[in-house]
Amino acid sequence: MNIDLLLSQDGQMALVSDRRLTRTVAGVAFDALTGLMTLEFADDDPLDLNIPVEQDFGKNFDLMISIYIGAIENGVIADARRVPVMLINDPFGGGNTGRFAVRPGQALAAFEAVLKKCTAGQPVHRDDLGDEGSAGGVMGGINPAVLQFSPQLARQHAIEIAQRAAPTAALNAPGFGPKGMGGGGGGGNVVRRAPPQQQQPPADDDEY
Repeated sequence: MNIDLLLSQDGQMALVSDRRLTRTVAGVAFDALTGLMTLEFADDDPLDLNIPVEQDFGKNFDLMISIYIGAIENGVIADARRVPVMLINDPFGGGNTGRFAVRPGQALAAFEAVLKKCTAGQPVHRDDLGDEGSAGGVMGGINPAVLQFSPQLARQHAIEIAQRAAPTAALNAPGFGPKGMGGGGGGGNVVRRAPPQQQQPPADDDEY
């Protein structure tokens, strides 16, 4: 398995492998002293990546609490998750040192966005460090703009996009808005209620 570290123009990072991991990643540990990364698994031994992270990439981990990790097989995205980052030997004593700050979970659209906004990358793991043929990137010259999801993930990706758009669609729907539930100019009858009558104070002769 070969793995690259990618950096997007908005500062997000992703690990991309050339095949799916057979075990579910629970988190990623980054050692600020050595620059090495480790994939942590919930029910198995960790995987130590064998290429140090370059300094320009490493400094991004100072404020990073999560990272995206996925796989590209046969030119399609076969897996995509968001997992927490744990800093080790952090010289600044970061808040997430020694613990995972977020829960892992599937993140198809976000992983896709990192790939399409990628501005730099470097290898962080190679099965055979002596194999010059594996020196190239895991993407293999694929244009991120045309990357597609595998059939198994395509429907989940569509659902994820639809769920993100749902709140915006609801806000723009007729009859929903700040103007008395009648919308900003469209549809919906506004029911106006008469103001409650004020209770008159009792007359003097009613007092007892």
